[in-house]
Amino acid sequence: MGETSDLDSSFTGTSAWPPFVAMGLALSEAGVFLGVRPVSVAGLLLFVGSVTGILMDSGYISRPIRVAGIQGIALIGVGIILVLQNQTGTTVRGQSIAIAGALSLLSALLWIGFVRTQTQDSRETSESTDTTSD
Repeated sequence: MGETSDLDSSFTGTSAWPPFVAMGLALSEAGVFLGVRPVSVAGLLLFVGSVTGILMDSGYISRPIRVAGIQGIALIGVGIILVLQNQTGTTVRGQSIAIAGALSLLSALLWIGFVRTQTQDSRETSESTDTTSD
C-alpha cells in the first residue's frame, strides 16, 4: 500500500510520445516516397525528439540533449551507409537520414553552447553581486 501512495496522483501511466514516433516515421517515409526531402527530414527530426522524450519520461536518461546528439551521430552513420550502397531508393533515403542526423547533432551542439553561455553569464552576475564592500 505504501508504494501506491508514493506515486503522483496526476500520473496516468500513459505517454504522449508514441504517436509522435509513429508520425515521425510515417512522415519520413512519405517524404521519401513523394520526393519531398524537407518532409522526410522533418519526420526524422520528430522521430529523434520523440524517442528522446520517451527516454526522458521513463527515467532512463537525465540529459536529453546528449541523447539527441548521439541519435544524430547514429543517423549520420546510417545515412552514409545507405548513400554508399548507391542503389535506387536508398540514396534519397540515405541523404535525408544524414541531413536529419546533421541537423540533430548541430542543434544539440548549439543548445549545449547556449546553456554554457547562460551558465557563465549567471555565474558572472552572481559573483559581482556577492562581493562585499567595506
